[in-house]
Amino acid sequence: MYESRLHATNGVVSLALDARNAELLELVNERTADNVIKSNCHPQAVSPFVLEIPREGGGLRRLCPPRYAQILRDPSLAPDIRVEQEERSAHVRIDYPAVVEGDARRDVRVQVEIRLPEGDCRTQWKISLENGLEEEIQRVQFPCLGGIYLGDTWEDDEIVLPDNAGLRVKNPVRRLAEPPRVVHWKWQEYCYGYGLNGPCGGKDERGSHVLEYRYSGSGSMLWTDLFDVGENAGLYLTCRNDGLRLKAIRCETFGEERPGMGVAIVHFPCLQGGARWEGEPCVLALHEGDWHWAADDYRAWRTGLPQAMARRHRPEWFEKSAGLVAHYDFKYQGGGVVHRFRDIPELLLQARDMGMNHLLLSGWNFDGFDHGFPQYWPDPELGSEQELREAVHKVREMGGHLAFYINSRLCNTKYTDRQDCIRRSAIMRRDGSLSIERYGAADLSFACMCNQDTAWRDEFVGVVNYLTHDIGADSMYLDQLAMARGELCYHPGHAEHAGDPAGWNQGYEKMLAQMRESYDEGGMALLYEGVSDIHGWGTSGQLISTMFSLNSGSYPELYKYTFPEQILVDMMNPRRNSGMRAEHVARRSTFLLYRAFVTGSYFWVYDLEMDNTFRRDPEQYARLQKTVALRNAWLAAYGQGTFRDTVGLGACAPGMLAKRFALEGGALVAWANEKRMADAFIDVYWLGDQLPKAVARTYHCPQEERPIRQEILPHGQGAIVRLYPEVEDELGVAILR
Repeated sequence: MYESRLHATNGVVSLALDARNAELLELVNERTADNVIKSNCHPQAVSPFVLEIPREGGGLRRLCPPRYAQILRDPSLAPDIRVEQEERSAHVRIDYPAVVEGDARRDVRVQVEIRLPEGDCRTQWKISLENGLEEEIQRVQFPCLGGIYLGDTWEDDEIVLPDNAGLRVKNPVRRLAEPPRVVHWKWQEYCYGYGLNGPCGGKDERGSHVLEYRYSGSGSMLWTDLFDVGENAGLYLTCRNDGLRLKAIRCETFGEERPGMGVAIVHFPCLQGGARWEGEPCVLALHEGDWHWAADDYRAWRTGLPQAMARRHRPEWFEKSAGLVAHYDFKYQGGGVVHRFRDIPELLLQARDMGMNHLLLSGWNFDGFDHGFPQYWPDPELGSEQELREAVHKVREMGGHLAFYINSRLCNTKYTDRQDCIRRSAIMRRDGSLSIERYGAADLSFACMCNQDTAWRDEFVGVVNYLTHDIGADSMYLDQLAMARGELCYHPGHAEHAGDPAGWNQGYEKMLAQMRESYDEGGMALLYEGVSDIHGWGTSGQLISTMFSLNSGSYPELYKYTFPEQILVDMMNPRRNSGMRAEHVARRSTFLLYRAFVTGSYFWVYDLEMDNTFRRDPEQYARLQKTVALRNAWLAAYGQGTFRDTVGLGACAPGMLAKRFALEGGALVAWANEKRMADAFIDVYWLGDQLPKAVARTYHCPQEERPIRQEILPHGQGAIVRLYPEVEDELGVAILR
């Protein structure tokens, strides 16, 4: 079919290109002899890149490398392909004199370089552009792969995606192509949607089902991994984005009719006519093992950057705390009031009955919960500023801790005295319009404020300083900070240049740095909504809300394993409630509670007197108390530990949930046996001549270590320690020293 192929290999990975148009024909794992490109009829299979230009009226135009039929008609479109093959390494360079839009030639010069280093499963990909058009090239998909799966069938593949704290999808070709099924419910003035059947990709104009995670925003990290456990093989894609520029992870499929996955890194160069751009290096690896290999690689690179490890910001009290109790019911969206400022000390006592010493207050400010942004002063209907200050200081005198809920990016458009601020500080789109979002009621709209604007950052940091230095809070929750979609801002006064792709992430970094400057290491706990490996180093906790993506394959283990130093905060709901969360979410509340425990997450417990409160569900309330008591005992006796997921664990009895943590001189294994199955066991790999002796703290006996039945089984150079938890101990931790 192909007249000639150009080959490159390093003995670990090999590739083959069509010598006529540089189409990628093969990408082979030499260990397994598997060409992962199974379908060359996939549109992305032929194209290492796609350039995207904004279309007048909305949407994007696609510019691609020329196909062979187009080169036959116009030979000047033919790319110059050079392969330098050494004995155990290779370098490929492809120069495209132009690209095409449909059948029309477009004056953009593109250079692609692919390096295959000696003995390495990681191949290196780089792209550069010279824009000869008058139009802006806003997006670049590179490297693009399509029509891929591992081994003989696509049905046993899995993919992990950086959706919030993580998503793990089995058989993504089928799952992403399923039509979405969503249940909606209303709480106060807001409507919520909950997916019933997983991560369904929205269709683009080509009929492809697409998921895209913008980094930072819905994408917490900049990598993905497609793997096949049976084949002991995976395909890993990442970008070495050390400049914090806006990027995205993209995956797509055409479903079972054209099976295979497409993956790409999305860059946002915002390249003006006549300018040149060079992308950061990307890594594409064909590796052994599952996603843990990819996580280890990404972590090794990411933690080597100067902005990572040096900015730990977590007070000691937060480090030793099991969780917080969240009250959204001071003033609701519709104006209903449940609590007033004078009630705050009593709410701390109620939290202590659950085993927690940390309160979060929402709806405390003028105009109520999720309305009064950014009117951050005490609502007089709830009490005076002095009453709030006295209540907060009373909590602190009692040894408790308190956080205020504020939004990091929204300004309600209804406030007439804020119109000048909105015009000055809101995100401006490319066409000059402002970024506006609507929530709940049709007349409720918010301007999205630009974190690159110095005036807005100063105002917001001033609010934080007021609530902490003046009112007396020792923690703060910043809603939407890492959850909202990262945006390009074209306001001429907000950044060094309009559409700066680094502006979004750097703006939030500057905002967080301003907050930290006012406090020493033990001064304030900063929490925010969403997860980001950019901002997580400089904050105390990140809210992951796995209950919203439970049916999608929520997988907080992905982020927690990659960055075990950071604390994830997970929402907990009772099984019985009067609204706010769909009933089927509440049914899984025990699983969510237990998973948060075994992953070492910080509990975010709803206590809304009129809606979501564990106190209306006595059975679940008792379960919460026992779980928190065990978590407190774990933290007091052993500290956080280093989360290792299932690395170092062997087989577990079906239905058992178990995770391993590394401790100095040993290991901690956290388990949950929700169904209380008999003959439950957990296998732990152990190396060395000195065999461990295991003890346990359990659901019913958290305050003391007790022996746990164990069996030593020979295994290679070490042994397997098989642990047998008692049936009644549905939750526990085992310590192996």
